[in-house]
Amino acid sequence: MRKSVKFASVVLSAVTALSLAACARPQHKHLWDGWGRSESEHWRVCACGAESEHVGHEGGICADCADFKIVAFGDLNGGDPAHNDFAKDANKWFPEQGKQLGFLYEFNGDWNAMTEEYLSKYDLVMFLNNIPGSQSARTAFRNYMENGGAWMGFHVCAFSMNDNMDEWQNWYHNEFLGSGNFWKNTWNPTRNMLKVETSVHYSTQNLPETFMSAYNEWYNWENDLRENPDITILLSIDKSGYPVGDKPGETWNYNKADPDDRTNFCPVAWSNDKYNMIYVNMGHNLQDYNTYEKQSSTFEKEEQNRFMLDAITGLAETQKNK
Repeated sequence: MRKSVKFASVVLSAVTALSLAACARPQHKHLWDGWGRSESEHWRVCACGAESEHVGHEGGICADCADFKIVAFGDLNGGDPAHNDFAKDANKWFPEQGKQLGFLYEFNGDWNAMTEEYLSKYDLVMFLNNIPGSQSARTAFRNYMENGGAWMGFHVCAFSMNDNMDEWQNWYHNEFLGSGNFWKNTWNPTRNMLKVETSVHYSTQNLPETFMSAYNEWYNWENDLRENPDITILLSIDKSGYPVGDKPGETWNYNKADPDDRTNFCPVAWSNDKYNMIYVNMGHNLQDYNTYEKQSSTFEKEEQNRFMLDAITGLAETQKNK
């Protein structure tokens, strides 16, 4: 985690009245360490050891002391209940992680709030379970990404079954994501062994070669991402992870007779080297569709969580250092 952070935009008068004469080296320029944080304040200490700043806040972290800021867009109602539940889980889990690791997470359920000015306030944008619908929001997002913005998207935000895409949809699904239209899915949501396709990417460098996922409904895609030179596949379903799904007709079995069978390869996370982005197929909890009772959480597996945290940290760092 980086230590250098931006100065607070509003500093208390008591802080601005610091006396340089109290420093061990009079009149030197302060060299501040990164912020320390508690539930009620944040602070930093000069390298001289004689000066410090303390500023009050609420909630354990604020915009002034955060190492980076995330805004997540999503829907909490309507659509698939499992997709809604993932967004609700994310709105609990990411803020908890942010308090510990030093980032600020905010949720916005209004996709039309997405303007270039609004997005510019954040180091990372997330799509939890949908995509922007209005042309103005879509244009703002595309401009944000084409000018170095950072993005992480989950599960259904890549879903498309549109053979007549407009310009933005073609850009988003074919150029930006690279996946094109949805091809097929598994059912029911299952845990499966995942394979780390590259260990040199910041999102995967702390992972074992394989690890077990949380429950998920897995998608596969119209385009073969292995043929796109701009795509770096980060995670896929390992050969040992088959069968995928457990419902007849919606289960993928490994085709030993034809190693090139498309169903034998399922990418579940990738980046596009032309943009600062990562797509993650996770985001569909196991759920009883009769009672709507949630039966799993996307955030229940340690290695998968490590991947997501390393991914958002790397994305935000890349954006801030562009």
